[in-house]
Amino acid sequence: MTPPTGPVFVDFPLDQVFMEAPEREPAPAQSQLWLGEGASPDLIERVAMMLAGSERPVIMAGTGLYWGHGELALRTLAEALRIPVFLNGLGRGCLPADHELCFSRARSKALSEADVALVIGVPLDFRLGFGGVFADDASVVVIDSAKPARKFPRKPSVELYGALPATLNDLRVAATGHTYPAGGAFSNRGGWTAALRGVEAARRMGEEAELADNRAPLHPMRIYGELAKVLDRDAIVVGDGGDFVSYAGRVVDSFEPGCWVDPGPFGCLGSGLGYAMAAKLAFPERQVVLLLGDGAFGFSGMELDTLARHRVPVVCVIGNNGIWALEKHPMEALYGYSVAAELRPGTRYDQVAEALGCQGQLVERPMHLRTALETAFRSGRPSVVNVLTDPTIAYPRRSNLA
Repeated sequence: MTPPTGPVFVDFPLDQVFMEAPEREPAPAQSQLWLGEGASPDLIERVAMMLAGSERPVIMAGTGLYWGHGELALRTLAEALRIPVFLNGLGRGCLPADHELCFSRARSKALSEADVALVIGVPLDFRLGFGGVFADDASVVVIDSAKPARKFPRKPSVELYGALPATLNDLRVAATGHTYPAGGAFSNRGGWTAALRGVEAARRMGEEAELADNRAPLHPMRIYGELAKVLDRDAIVVGDGGDFVSYAGRVVDSFEPGCWVDPGPFGCLGSGLGYAMAAKLAFPERQVVLLLGDGAFGFSGMELDTLARHRVPVVCVIGNNGIWALEKHPMEALYGYSVAAELRPGTRYDQVAEALGCQGQLVERPMHLRTALETAFRSGRPSVVNVLTDPTIAYPRRSNLA
């Protein structure tokens, strides 16, 4: 229950399991933690002054925002100060994807050109180039519910720790209380936002050809183009895979908090079926779709039996390209060959699903995909849509792992 909150792994040694212990006073309710006090007023005032002089501010928020229940305070802060927002991890959906200040495709431009960056509930890990995605002269402000366990690879300009709703609300009040330079920072942010919106629109247009690609085996983007047409606004999407889920993370939009779950920055493949089962049991009235790479399926595929036995109607979409694409393509790009990255082509995971008591469908051509997805959602049963995808498609990636 101590911030930062979230999933915790607890292992009990066998001798402890059979012991007895006295009862303790109950831990504080979760609500008491995130409704607590915000960060230091002096530091908040310092950040407010930074924002008062900023022409190109940006918010980068993530999983810590979700666990800290800061989504409403984030929205009011962004709207009051007209700050563009980018989200990753469980932060996706904390501002609806179709909100005027929510962006995803313009992230590189926004983070590299921002003069003040509010990094909320996001570690400065490889996803942010260990802080290198921001300009050298940018002011990076870290905001979270608690200090991290390790030092930052890039020293922040200011660190704000405390209950996120209070911290973000206090920052909004402090920042809006400042007098902005006439014709300066605040009034010019419309141009900054418009520039990012132009990049966003252009990149979305650039995706249209892939989303409608008619090749067989399918382009993975075609799967997400069709999936978008059948997903409800509050559908919960669970990702479990490498390149297949990287494509999903790029193009699948989230509109409410808690609608996107993935293996996290450590890439813990095999988590998807458990996540999806939990999501469907918690929200039985909502669509839950699990996006599985065929490599990731090998980690926990037998949990389809659990879905069938407990009659949990999750829809599983498998991007089946017969390779470990996240390993194969980078190895070949770096070394000219790959090792142990091949899987059996065209494996009938749909037949595995049927043998375990689920519904199974095989999709080999784009024209059959929409019908298969609609059938799976209508069935009321745990279902697998096994889609054969093109193994030659390499996810376009840039990395900074040093």
